[in-house]
Amino acid sequence: MPDTYDLDESLQTIMDWGKYEAAAYRVLVRYGPLEASDVVVRADIPQGRVYDILNSLYNQDAVVKRGIQPTEYDAQSPRKLIEPNKQKFENMAVEAIEALEPAYSMNLETESHPAWVTTGIGDTSTKARELFDEADERIWILERSFWLSSPDTELLQRKAEAGVDVRIVGWSGRQGLREMPREVPGAEFREASEVETSFYVSDDGTVLINLNQGETGLLFHDVATATIFTQHFESIYRTAEEVEL
Repeated sequence: MPDTYDLDESLQTIMDWGKYEAAAYRVLVRYGPLEASDVVVRADIPQGRVYDILNSLYNQDAVVKRGIQPTEYDAQSPRKLIEPNKQKFENMAVEAIEALEPAYSMNLETESHPAWVTTGIGDTSTKARELFDEADERIWILERSFWLSSPDTELLQRKAEAGVDVRIVGWSGRQGLREMPREVPGAEFREASEVETSFYVSDDGTVLINLNQGETGLLFHDVATATIFTQHFESIYRTAEEVEL
């Protein structure tokens, strides 16, 4: 079983929750039913926020209420709750593959490796670092989870210092985003309330799509298709809020 940090990270991504919603649900699955005061202790949630968190989960049918004075909270079935969202991520991967396969076939004769499909977090991370390292003009990152390690942030800072346009937009629910401006001061950081997937745009039509927390990656080189991603990034970037030190 994953440790509590990894499990909470997964719940945040799959369910589009903040860290407190994820922690509260995990605790209720393991120890429920619980009163709100017990959730505060076991999930390390601020006392002043626990009822907002539990009511949010209740409104999403993630938990049920039992009794009055005191009210206890209990988790709904994880399978029942998560399965529809799991299917959403799988559908995104299938749709992306179906969209890219025609371009892959058309370019086989002109380019030896026009597209790659990576499996596993390690392969996806490696391709992302290669994309960052080879960029001369821009590195645009739309990211939900912020897996970047110290070597990655150092590389991004070197690129920014060399004149590469480094922009990063993250989901506002990720606390790690607040630390990034200190680690990559040469980049522009913004946060958006909704980030449904992760992708990275580089030079000359190069895009890496990060699906299912890096378990599947789609890297391709196609100027026409990349335009869709650059336009999507720009639309989110314009409305996102700046993140400052």
